Amino acid sequence: MDTWRISPMMNERQSHSLQRRLLATMAVGFALLLVLISALLWTYAQAAANRTQDLLLAGAALAILDRVSVRTNGATVDLPNSAMDILSLNPVDRVKYRVFVPGQREITGTRDLPAAGDLTPSIEPVFYDSVYRGSVFRFVLQGRQINTPEGRTWVAVQVGQTVEQRTAQQRSFFTTGLAGLAVLSLIGLGFVWVAIRTSLAPLRQIALDLARREPGDLALVEGVPPREIKGLFDAINGFIIRLRRSRTLTETFIADVAHQTRTSLSAMQGHLSLAADAKDPNQMRTRLIKADRQAQRTVRLTNQLLANAMVIHRSDKASLQPLALKPLVRDILGESLRDSQMRAVSLSFNDDDLAVGTDVIAGDEVSIGEALRNLIENAVRHGPVDNTVMITLASDESRVRLSVEDAGPGIAETDMARATDRFTSLSDYTKGSGLGLSIVKAVAEGHGADLKLGRSSLGGLNVTLIFQRLAVLVLLLAGVLVEPEPAAAQTLLIHSATDPPAMRPLVESFENRNPGVKVNYVEFQTLSLYQSVLQPDTARQPDVVISSAMDLQVDLVNRGLARRIKVTPENAPPDWAVWRSELFGFTFEPAVVVYDRREISSEELPLSHRDLASFVRSNEDRFRGRIGTYNIRQAGIGYLYATQDSLQGPQALRLFEVLGRAGLRTFCCTADMVAAMSNGEIAFVFNAIGSYASHYAAESPYLGLHFFDDYNLVMSRTAFVPKTSTNPVVAAQFIRFLLSEEGQRIISEQTPLLPLLPVANPKSAIEREIENRRGTFLPIRLTPGLLTFLDDLKKQDFLSGWDMSLGYAP
Repeated sequence: MDTWRISPMMNERQSHSLQRRLLATMAVGFALLLVLISALLWTYAQAAANRTQDLLLAGAALAILDRVSVRTNGATVDLPNSAMDILSLNPVDRVKYRVFVPGQREITGTRDLPAAGDLTPSIEPVFYDSVYRGSVFRFVLQGRQINTPEGRTWVAVQVGQTVEQRTAQQRSFFTTGLAGLAVLSLIGLGFVWVAIRTSLAPLRQIALDLARREPGDLALVEGVPPREIKGLFDAINGFIIRLRRSRTLTETFIADVAHQTRTSLSAMQGHLSLAADAKDPNQMRTRLIKADRQAQRTVRLTNQLLANAMVIHRSDKASLQPLALKPLVRDILGESLRDSQMRAVSLSFNDDDLAVGTDVIAGDEVSIGEALRNLIENAVRHGPVDNTVMITLASDESRVRLSVEDAGPGIAETDMARATDRFTSLSDYTKGSGLGLSIVKAVAEGHGADLKLGRSSLGGLNVTLIFQRLAVLVLLLAGVLVEPEPAAAQTLLIHSATDPPAMRPLVESFENRNPGVKVNYVEFQTLSLYQSVLQPDTARQPDVVISSAMDLQVDLVNRGLARRIKVTPENAPPDWAVWRSELFGFTFEPAVVVYDRREISSEELPLSHRDLASFVRSNEDRFRGRIGTYNIRQAGIGYLYATQDSLQGPQALRLFEVLGRAGLRTFCCTADMVAAMSNGEIAFVFNAIGSYASHYAAESPYLGLHFFDDYNLVMSRTAFVPKTSTNPVVAAQFIRFLLSEEGQRIISEQTPLLPLLPVANPKSAIEREIENRRGTFLPIRLTPGLLTFLDDLKKQDFLSGWDMSLGYAP
């Protein structure tokens, strides 16, 4: 008969290279990843090309809109050269444009440009693609509202480019990115090969170390392996430890078996020898009976030695599985009742206190069954002939108890400690192997259970095994049952340049939503608040900073003093009212003219800033010393409004000069300006905060509000969380609350402030006016551009020009 043997050479030929397999797997992975990235890269290239070219379209459309004006015959436009210059930055594509009044008339441009379905003009640019005379064009549609002799109407601008340049740009982005990825992939595979060779070196070292060892050398593999193979390293050492422990147990077991078996067999041989030498038949019979009993003890000893070895062998916790104890106990009881020795014994099972499904533990069925058999056998062996054995299974929230009680003599208190030692028998009358309780103890240790010995209610011994319920173990490992520490009362410190009564409803609502939070609100002027954040004292730093001076807030955030906050998309403010996810606007505050109805009629109010300059110039004597605005050296919001006005064109500078010649008066705050108007000291106020002015106007029949038709600056109160905040989590919650639907509703309904986002059914007159005139409002964007006028030289020049306009210069 032929026999086959696998030689080392054959084994080497049949094995595979782990290095090659890893490299091949990585190469396939790189290829699949490259395909996936290519698809993503194409989409990104398209978006990037569109974004770049759309900026040109939007800039051109905005430049054209800025030059829209109204004449006696309606809206017209002075097409700016800058719009064409912007479009000329794209040297490839053809350009088309159109200026029109939707649904009424064309003003200029190509009249038959395609519309975009049901798109209507809006103050935000809308982009779309369409085919015009066989070529694909990318269009932008943007509009604004103006007042014409026919009434208030929209003027729209449509600007388009062919897409050759953006398509070429998309391909360029894609090919450049893909080429770079391909090169990086090849370089990456090279590094992978080197890394595989280097990383597998510890495995070769371990193999060499194990190959050189003697068979009896069970020392641990020494060294500090890389993290990636630490699991293998630990597994090898763990196997060595288990092998060492198994060998120790085996040697101990063999020694115990040899000793116990030799002793038992020697005793049996002695009885048989005496029986063989006996002359008297009765004496011979007595010797043979003793030899039979010794044989029975030897058989029992052998069985228990084997059971003890089996229990120790199965004591590894890694082999434990979910186990229901109730069915196991019933099976063992059924097996015991079939034993003829149990006929005179009363055996009962009590599971009345066991709820359904609460008997599951992590256990080994064979080991626990062997422990229960030994407990029942011990109870029968050491008890009277008419013994009573009661087995009880019960559970609570975290544990399962398995108890075996008997009516025997029990164990004395002084012997409890050594009752579970191996080969220890406490009764000479019922002397056994001394392994029964030792086996039970080994099972308990292997299951992480508690073993308790005590006095039974039946008068004998009570042995109880206490296991952990499996469900509780899982929950504890998952951390579900860890009791959270009760949250201590927290104080949220807010430093704000907003009147406390205006913020009180928001603060109270936030406190009601968060019972463990107490808000401490401190009021500042905008400039002093700015200085307090820049130069903090030793007192506790604020958790939230709120101010209407957007430029000062941007400067603080630009200095790296703010924390980043995540807000949900549904609560995110408009793009112009957020910067770096650190500074958030939460109100809509238009600049407004507040006038005394007793001094000025609504019919003579100027419709634009240019008209305001003419109006004051024509009534200079009438309004001399009776026009008010903010003192821009004291009020940050006044400086913000003034600098933003100056960016709107030379008419703003002429307006400042006209107001200065008319004796413009300056005030620190809105309240002082309104008080002076109520006293008849001034006739109207220029660039007041709309929300405060609306609140005061609602309380006085003499105060009126007026918006311009050309533009109305809009600022937003902004908030951020400083990095020095001691309560940043709650502070972030407060800002998210300000931006939430509930917070915006409270701003609209319970405060004099105006919500950042439009709310359904606005109640105040100014909110309704804002909704009707949305196209005339010019939000001040939260961008680093606001830092321009915070430059020292720039600010000094601007303030000097302001002083000269007002006649303050020496």
